[in-house]
Amino acid sequence: MKILSKNKKKWFFCLLIGLAILTIAVTLQAQGPMVYPTGSDGEATVGTGSQATVPASLYRDPERLILENEFIAVAVNNSTDATGRFGVKVTGGDPLRTGDEEKPLIYGYEMPWTSFTTIRIDGQNYIFGGKTRRRSGGTGEYGTIVSGPSWDSTTESITMTCRYGAVEVIQEISIVESTTTGYPDTAKIKYSIVNRDQIPHEIGLRVVVDTMLGENDGAPFRIGETAVQTDAVFDRERLPEFWQAFDTLTDPKVIAQGTLKGREATPPDLLFFTNWGSVADHHWEPPLVPDRDFTRAGEFELDSAAVYLWQPVTIPAAGSKTYVLYYGLGGVTVVPGQLQLGVSSPAQVVYSDEVEPFSVVAYIQNTGVAPAMSVRARLNLPPALRIAGERPIDVYIGKLDPGEVTQLHWQVKPTGTVFGTLAPFSVVASAINVPENKVERSVRVLKPAELTLKVSPPPGLKVVDEQLTPVPYPVTAVIKNTGESEAYGVIGSLQLGEGMQPAPKEILHRYIGNLKAGEEYQLTWYLLPEGIGKRSYFGVQFESNSTKPVMYIAGVQLPYLVPKIRLVPLKPVQAGELLPVEVRVENLPMLTGAVFDFTYNPELMEIIRVSRGLFFVEDQKTVPWQPGTIDSNTGVIAQIGGQRQTAPMVSSTLATVYIQLGKESGEAVLKPTALTLQSTVAKIPYYQVEGLKITINEQGGVRIDTIKVDQ
Repeated sequence: MKILSKNKKKWFFCLLIGLAILTIAVTLQAQGPMVYPTGSDGEATVGTGSQATVPASLYRDPERLILENEFIAVAVNNSTDATGRFGVKVTGGDPLRTGDEEKPLIYGYEMPWTSFTTIRIDGQNYIFGGKTRRRSGGTGEYGTIVSGPSWDSTTESITMTCRYGAVEVIQEISIVESTTTGYPDTAKIKYSIVNRDQIPHEIGLRVVVDTMLGENDGAPFRIGETAVQTDAVFDRERLPEFWQAFDTLTDPKVIAQGTLKGREATPPDLLFFTNWGSVADHHWEPPLVPDRDFTRAGEFELDSAAVYLWQPVTIPAAGSKTYVLYYGLGGVTVVPGQLQLGVSSPAQVVYSDEVEPFSVVAYIQNTGVAPAMSVRARLNLPPALRIAGERPIDVYIGKLDPGEVTQLHWQVKPTGTVFGTLAPFSVVASAINVPENKVERSVRVLKPAELTLKVSPPPGLKVVDEQLTPVPYPVTAVIKNTGESEAYGVIGSLQLGEGMQPAPKEILHRYIGNLKAGEEYQLTWYLLPEGIGKRSYFGVQFESNSTKPVMYIAGVQLPYLVPKIRLVPLKPVQAGELLPVEVRVENLPMLTGAVFDFTYNPELMEIIRVSRGLFFVEDQKTVPWQPGTIDSNTGVIAQIGGQRQTAPMVSSTLATVYIQLGKESGEAVLKPTALTLQSTVAKIPYYQVEGLKITINEQGGVRIDTIKVDQ
């Protein structure tokens, strides 16, 4: 049973609401609302791109973060139970209608917990956010909260980050414009998945939206020409731009809308409509039962939910994937009549040669007391629009009984002959025994976005002190929208050739977001090139939901770095001073172990100590290592070294030998000998060994030269 159940006894519900209001009122009176960030008008701005800037305020009460404007409010749970879950309610709502004010859109706005998200990693399900003892995910596996809900002024969203092993998931929730109302009355829910591992993972995502339309928790979902009132699933190929839900066309208290396509929306692979109990008990695909209504599993109350599911895809090492869904108010133009008529369509569309059709959906309800006979509906288009689907413009419906609702779905395309706000199209409903009804609605047609890419020529690679420079190697790109409308969901990707690796924590697949017309964005990737002596390449690509991709490919000459075991003096010295000497492994990234002897001249110097090199530190822990045995008679430090589990993949130090120089003049040779190397590969490539020749003159000066050592 839900806690709190949506149909608890009225006195109990009112008591709890009253206590909650009293608690919040006392808290706000004592602390005052916290608004982030504070501008000249004391309000945060939310919204991106060409969508109008949305005055919104962010408030924090003891257990929630609340982002709200004059249309809707979004609450994110910041308590110790179900941290990160979200709820949505109407504030002022649709300015053209009354009755939807202060109504819920998602259940549990007062303390969100029923809408939750699942991340599937390599076949294992994890619940996003904080643990809960309740039915929705109470038995699930959880990750680690990296950062709890907080305001991010860069993305203008309430943001939270969780980690599951080496996989990081960021949830960002903001308020944007609806595609059909044109108002900032929609919650944008975004998930960014980043694979910070060195191996790929199969990762999928599921988001549960526990819909509630005012007091109605079982209204039908209206998608295309279907009114869904029982268990149903739609695959990606059958999805229109949006689905809507309302209880009655004659007096809809709330019209909800889930936007599936357009702007930044990521169409799900599967969209389920079922009862909330089934999705609460099953964390991936919910079990569907033919003809089962939305009565909550195990109980007796209607309780509907929409479930967005994206099947697992391979996210490579240093890769990422972003998913965006929209949920808020829907725009339906309604004209009363015995044939009550409502029409919905996008407020604006972008024209291009490859433009997808947009939807015109008509809802017709018989509000009379007798059947309407021979009902017909006709779509009338201005010259700048044309029909694009199989549905004819004139549709015969037949008989509509009293109270019955039917819906029609047309697909329409702009012709590209006229831009801006077009002359209205209309839908006319008629019958032989009732008066005709007509709805007009306008759409704005925009010219397309266009991406222009500029990549600064990267610097040439050189070898300095046995290392490539510059490292990390920067690749900087500037992407600009030179078109006339907004580019949605811009993504920048970097493809690498042989010998080019991303720097630590670098992400090769970056989600940029939206670019307004004329706006540009600079992005820099940092790489670790390898000294393989070959010509390699990198490729930069940018794409978006509303443009063709653009690409830049450049060749890079990778100099050859000779694999070496060598001695490196750490500072200049005089006779009688302490000389630290590193034993370094260079350009042998496959090594897992090394043992060697160190020879010196005991007549001119003394070994003070031998310290561990960074090669023998793995995952911030020391591994087995030995400093060797010093024999001052023969001038040998025997068996320095150790072993680790994995190759460090970078050049490193094996040891540092601290040598006290004498004051007598003479010459000494320092060199590593009796080398035994272990590797992750069957055969270690050829490598050179370099030692040092130290000359102490009679004036106390010291000269240090590098010498080659025969193996």
